[in-house]
Amino acid sequence: MPSIDADTPLPSSEGITETSSSPASPVNRQRTPSVSITPPSGRTRGESHELTSAIGNIRLSDTNGRATLSPEPRRSRNGTPRRRRSSTGAVEQHDVADEELPDDAFHSPEFQGAFRDAKQLMSNIQSVLGSSNIHEAHESTMGKLHEDAGRLAAFEYPATRTVGFVGDSGVGKSSLLNSLLDTKGLARTSNNGEACTCVVTEYHYHSRDTLDIRVNLFSIEELQDQLGRLLQVYRTFELHRDEITDAAERQDMEANAKVAKDTFQAMFRGRLTDEAFLIRESYGDVLDRLTRWAADARPSPLRTWTGLSPQVCSNILMALSSEPASRDSPATWPYIRSIKVFLNAHILSRGLILVDLPGLRDLNSARRIITERYLLECNEIFAICNIGRAATDEGVHQVFDLADRARLSNVGIVCTRSDDIDPEESIRDWPGRRARHIEQLLEYIETTNKEIEELKADIEDYEAADLSEHERRELAECREDLRQASIRKQNYDFELKEYLITTRNRIIIDSLTNTYAGRVTDSRVFCVSNTIYWQNRTARKSEAERYLHLSGILQVRKHCISIVANSQRRIATQYMKDQIPALLADIELWVQSGARTASEERREALCQTLDSVERRLRKIVTFLHGAGQPKMQAKTGQGGITVLILHFVETLGTIAHLQSDHETGTRRLWMRWLVILEGLGRKCVVLYGSDSRVCLRMPTNSRTWLLRNLKSMILSIL
Repeated sequence: MPSIDADTPLPSSEGITETSSSPASPVNRQRTPSVSITPPSGRTRGESHELTSAIGNIRLSDTNGRATLSPEPRRSRNGTPRRRRSSTGAVEQHDVADEELPDDAFHSPEFQGAFRDAKQLMSNIQSVLGSSNIHEAHESTMGKLHEDAGRLAAFEYPATRTVGFVGDSGVGKSSLLNSLLDTKGLARTSNNGEACTCVVTEYHYHSRDTLDIRVNLFSIEELQDQLGRLLQVYRTFELHRDEITDAAERQDMEANAKVAKDTFQAMFRGRLTDEAFLIRESYGDVLDRLTRWAADARPSPLRTWTGLSPQVCSNILMALSSEPASRDSPATWPYIRSIKVFLNAHILSRGLILVDLPGLRDLNSARRIITERYLLECNEIFAICNIGRAATDEGVHQVFDLADRARLSNVGIVCTRSDDIDPEESIRDWPGRRARHIEQLLEYIETTNKEIEELKADIEDYEAADLSEHERRELAECREDLRQASIRKQNYDFELKEYLITTRNRIIIDSLTNTYAGRVTDSRVFCVSNTIYWQNRTARKSEAERYLHLSGILQVRKHCISIVANSQRRIATQYMKDQIPALLADIELWVQSGARTASEERREALCQTLDSVERRLRKIVTFLHGAGQPKMQAKTGQGGITVLILHFVETLGTIAHLQSDHETGTRRLWMRWLVILEGLGRKCVVLYGSDSRVCLRMPTNSRTWLLRNLKSMILSIL
């Protein structure tokens, strides 16, 4: 952990001021300073280049609002806003759908328009390449180009992304999933310390309010194959352990044999009373018996439950994915290929799939193997750990070790139980200004508590006697003072909790990013409290918002939602900037290698026309560079670039008419290129910059392509 100056406070992410006003004097109903809450502030190669340039001008931004707390002088009773209910009398609660969404450039109209244009370009090129029967020749270059263009024209970005959550038993992984899904008690936790996650459980989106479960089991043939491999591993080690001299080899074989043994015990509990028969009898006889046992114990191949309530769904999941209560009953999980839960959860609505995985340090080695295999299929992984042991958690180390071996990136960490922190211990751990600030807040709370107790005593005295008009007014004043003192007490309690949590969160995040330097950034490390989230989830929205933000759940949910769009944007951008230009480069090579069969006379005439074209094109390039600028932008409708390019296209059109009448097919093909090039002249490239202005641009790579390949294009069709 990096060293920390005890006298230098960490900056609070919530805008806490350490040198706040001093507490008010106790007794006589002198009120302590109040706390205010400040809300958040609030068709040819030419056309393809237009897409490539457009993508390069996408700009992303990130804005975050943040709530701040600071002590201020108390307001008078008349200035204190009273709570109001809605017209229906219902208390307004936090709505997950109203949470701040991540910046989403992928779903912007500009990006989606560019993506549609790119696919249309590929469709146009496919049509051009297929306009003759050349592409039908067996193993022809044109055939491959035509096929590649068709594949790119049919390109679709992935609709879903998978995020895996892995952690040791008891670290709060299932509770975290419940909070992210905003469904309390769905993923069950165990009270006896046993692992509750023995099988991979995927959470998918559907729009219905009820839940569905779909269980897919291994077939008998698949089970027999698995049993055969496990039996072979087990028998090899048990029968030849004395012959293994290499220590590393022996360790690996012993570990594999343990996986086999654990799996046999889970599948055949109550039947496998004599493990010696696994090596005493022949391999074939043992495998036949194990296969019969598996067929007897195996449930139906596909089981589906629909229309479930969260509680019923949770009970079924517990029975399917956990060890049975009876030690004599076989487990179901070894027979399960996958469990999919479908529910209407906001976090899943954009294509995210959350996956609950057994821990890598699970005592059952068979479950560990399941997790290791599935992690390789996840698009992002979160290692879950207790915040108190985050820096030394062995489970987190194993996740990163596995990620390194498998060359996986996008690994993050979620530390749970961020609320589990004691003020007195923090004073000892954080000497200096931070300790003094905590002591100051504790004094505020103590002073306010004394004031509240006095007010309650006064109210009891008033209520026990017959009151005069003056005394009734004093009683009303006491009740109002008690109400405001209670509000101040709640605010001071929150400010203390917020300071403790955010300060330690920052320390832990810095420690983890230092421990796993180069493998994780602070943007992928989160600290959460499932307890704070659920304690305030159904409270009045105005009172609950600050606690829900402090829980950290909202930040993790926002990050997870961004994973789908960011991944789709990255893949779609690669498609437009890499895959499409690669195809155009292949087409260029094919054009340059074309046969030249024209007569010298026709070649000379065409070259003269070409010289004129090149002179015009160079004027365009000079115009585009104007005043030393690499590109020229113009508002939509100004046609400077468009007019020049259309003049250029008009000159190119004369080339087609130089073809003889018997070359109608070739001329038609050339005219197709002209039509597409004319599209470049009319449209140029629609761009969107950081200032969101729409402009026209002739991309640098388009100019380079035209200058370098114009002559070869024309000569290739002669």
